[in-house]
Amino acid sequence: MNIYVRLALCLVIHAVGCVAYVFLNNAVVVAYKAFNGGFTTRGVAIGIAHYMFIYIFFGVNALAAIIPKLWAKLGLLTLMVAWILFMMVPDNPLRALFYTVAQGGVTLLAILTTQVVELRWERRSFIRQSTSVTASQRADVCAQ
Repeated sequence: MNIYVRLALCLVIHAVGCVAYVFLNNAVVVAYKAFNGGFTTRGVAIGIAHYMFIYIFFGVNALAAIIPKLWAKLGLLTLMVAWILFMMVPDNPLRALFYTVAQGGVTLLAILTTQVVELRWERRSFIRQSTSVTASQRADVCAQ
């Protein structure tokens, strides 16, 4: 696979994951407000930390799309999830659970999707190359 095609593919898949997360987050916020009232009715507000986690999520997805090595992508994902847990668990354990599962899950799904697409692309090109070589070898054998 061409490096530019791989990069474009990874960026598109991670961008789709980011857009999906935004819709998921909005749906969960609406559901939370419907069941529990506003965010500050319980006396706990998340404040600007919500934006920090979203910006970190977008940055991690952009880096994961650019980095070619799977272990580096998974390490970056682990750092993001650990940071969310470190910052949120003491004061907001329910929100920590949501951010960890939602952001970590979407990023992991995007990473695994890109890996599967890349592997299938490589397999298809390998099969195509081996089939064309076999056909040309048969033509050479028949000509002799």
